[in-house]
Amino acid sequence: MRLASKLIVFAFLSLILPSPALPGPPAPDEPRADEPASPSDTPTEAEKAPVFFETTTVTARPISSATGSVTVIGAEELTVSEARSGSEILEGVTGVNLLPTGGRPGVTHAWIRGADPNFTLVLLDGIPINDPTDRQGGAVNFEEIPRGLVDHAEVVRGPQTSFYGMSALSGVVQLFTPRGGPGRVRAAVGAEAGNADLRRGFARASGPAGRGGWSAGVGYDEERFRIASERFQQLDAWANADLALGTDVELALTARFASGEQDDYPNGSGGPVLGTGELRRTEHDDFAVGARLTLGGPGGPRHLVSAGLSRRAQDRVSPAIAPVVPESEERTTYTRLRLAWQAPLHRSGRTQVDVGASGEGEWADNGSLLKLPPDLGGDVPGDYEEQRVSGGVFGAFRQERGAVLYEVALRLDGASGLGPQLNPQLGVVWRPGSGATRLRASAGRATKLPSFFALASPPALGGNPDLKPERTIGGEVGLEHRFAAARLEVGAGYFLHEYRDLVDFDFDLFLHVNRARVRTQGVEITARWQPHATLRVDAEVTWLDAKDPSGPPLLYEPRWLGGGSLTWQPSPSWSLRLFTRAVSRYLDNQIPVLDRDAVAGYGLIGFAGSWRFHRDWSLRCRIDNLADRGYETLIGFPGPGRAVWVGLGWERS
Repeated sequence: MRLASKLIVFAFLSLILPSPALPGPPAPDEPRADEPASPSDTPTEAEKAPVFFETTTVTARPISSATGSVTVIGAEELTVSEARSGSEILEGVTGVNLLPTGGRPGVTHAWIRGADPNFTLVLLDGIPINDPTDRQGGAVNFEEIPRGLVDHAEVVRGPQTSFYGMSALSGVVQLFTPRGGPGRVRAAVGAEAGNADLRRGFARASGPAGRGGWSAGVGYDEERFRIASERFQQLDAWANADLALGTDVELALTARFASGEQDDYPNGSGGPVLGTGELRRTEHDDFAVGARLTLGGPGGPRHLVSAGLSRRAQDRVSPAIAPVVPESEERTTYTRLRLAWQAPLHRSGRTQVDVGASGEGEWADNGSLLKLPPDLGGDVPGDYEEQRVSGGVFGAFRQERGAVLYEVALRLDGASGLGPQLNPQLGVVWRPGSGATRLRASAGRATKLPSFFALASPPALGGNPDLKPERTIGGEVGLEHRFAAARLEVGAGYFLHEYRDLVDFDFDLFLHVNRARVRTQGVEITARWQPHATLRVDAEVTWLDAKDPSGPPLLYEPRWLGGGSLTWQPSPSWSLRLFTRAVSRYLDNQIPVLDRDAVAGYGLIGFAGSWRFHRDWSLRCRIDNLADRGYETLIGFPGPGRAVWVGLGWERS
């Protein structure tokens, strides 16, 4: 390939590939491992409730037994926050930085503890929904997750391969659909409208199915012109059922379909302010279906067999970014099938031993084209078809001795064309005395298979089939304490992670290679104060230090971020909340902008409220960026101004 063509392709790759570094912070409330739900000295019902959804080696257990950092965002918390998308669901989660490229039509990724967003495994009822054909390596756009799809969520921070399988280098986000149950049929409908042509409608219903239940819902979201000419629309439908097939046999089913399209401004383009203003167009269809079979009652041997199938089809046309990135078009289809089995070897009041196995099959089909002018060699195709099989066996041991809980897990993974990967996990929790204080520590190793784009792309785009898995070794220590008399809970933790063999692009070789190495460390602090039964104050802050020892300073890594909320619920009919979010300065790079390399820090404030004015009817509203502050999320990408919506809902409960 001629030098000029190589330069253009390299600039294109520099734009679309994730930095060899990694970014991250956030956390809300409800029961948390780092902030329990009540200031009493005894565990609350929320704290006793299962925090982990049972997938692969993960066994549901109380949040107080978690040796790592876990945030549970419950259904009540989501209702109070009036969240409308996945990014709003995750806002305020400690250690999670949400970096948007615009409004709802843009792309919002979750950076956990300074790690690239493709290092976060995202599960929907246990079904992975990451797409490794994406040029970002498998990062999930949380703007595509509607609030109606999610009943509650969990965020687990730190290396989690030994518990969840490969891909969970920096953490896991689990999303759970609403479930039905015994009782009469429940139904709800609602409509919302706001500025920027915001329109949303939803309907859902749930009811009994023998000793179990069923639930289903549909929703439509649309937004236009919140930032320049951006546009977003998406239709979602989901359904699930929990069926009792016998005395000791249960079957849980889940299905989801989504179809949407959006027009936004490409990364690196300088956005609508400093770029050409040309839009990138994306259309996508998502489908996921899963089943989980439970054999055995809670008092005896209990086996879990699960299967999950997800498929994503995406078409994207991106404009040229002067002076070096050409126009491109891409059509990808990605399918993943996951099977898992888990069984207890031993269960007693204080000891638990689990073993199991899981495997995945992945199929990728990509058709893409870089449109170079004829004098630079003409169009460069990026087509590939690829598949791979991976799997692992695992064991986990937990034991309580007095006030101390120990946890050890070990997973051996392998994949077609790659060597075996051993991923251990160790953890301990100490709750002395009355249990008002909790000390915890954990450490582990995690691995992630290279993305299909880096592995399977043609040589003209630097594809390298010999790439090794990316990996991390990390650990953390934490302390939480409840001051019962003051109705105050505080928590603090320190983490250190080192990422190795990160995939980077070598221009001299014109090839993706394993070479980048990044170290992240930080401190997470949380507090919850409830001075009155109707009033609650929450706050969290994260200090982050992320470095590439042999490379330039890392992009998108704010040193500080945090936020808080003031929630007042004077009666069961009223809920009012003020919330704030602040992010410090961070580095950025936009191709057309040569005289700037950073985005200034900013702070925002918002409001959410609801009023149930009748037994079945309610009014809801939310205002983001209440002060209408001007700010940037990337150089040339203005953050959304004041965003207002109001809604009317009917619910038969």
